[in-house]
Amino acid sequence: MCPVERETAVIDCAIALLSERGAEDVTMADIAKSAGMSKRTLYELFTSREELLGAGLARMGAKLFRPLRPDERDASLEERLRILLTLSPSWEPPEVVIKMLRAVIAEVPTYPDLGRRLSRTGPGQVVDLLVEELSRAAETGEIELRADEIVPTAELLVDMVVGNTIPCLLDPDRILSLPEEQAARRDRALAIFLNGVRPRNA
Repeated sequence: MCPVERETAVIDCAIALLSERGAEDVTMADIAKSAGMSKRTLYELFTSREELLGAGLARMGAKLFRPLRPDERDASLEERLRILLTLSPSWEPPEVVIKMLRAVIAEVPTYPDLGRRLSRTGPGQVVDLLVEELSRAAETGEIELRADEIVPTAELLVDMVVGNTIPCLLDPDRILSLPEEQAARRDRALAIFLNGVRPRNA
């Protein structure tokens, strides 16, 4: 296998093991064995368990949301935002993401660059997509936002849709696991958001 294929195989094995056992019970030796390689080879790919978990989270984050297709760009603003903020069906179960996130957060003081990289993936990536769409909507008059308000507004909208992670880290019962629960939260957030930014009739 080429290095990219090996990395993919290792991340797949790590995610599968974490799904079964939880982060605290999975070692680099377990992951190496599951991936059919030596620990030495594994450490050549990832220098620490935290780096490996971070790579897994980053890959999950990259699949969280998708950009608009060309045929979707003429839809209403509400529908465009709904598409951008709909979680991908191929996303890993939220419980697995939370398990990995707990393990990585515990190590962020030791690996601060890992934390910074993760903050820019997943929700961070969809912010970029929203900034583009909100800028276009502001130019066409669909919403009333100044240019300097667009980035923080996009970040706020993502926070509204994705929610505060801290309660989910502390209480597994707070995780919205079902697609219909996630969609209901997204739609409530969009309704509140659009009510605040749409032009007011004089």
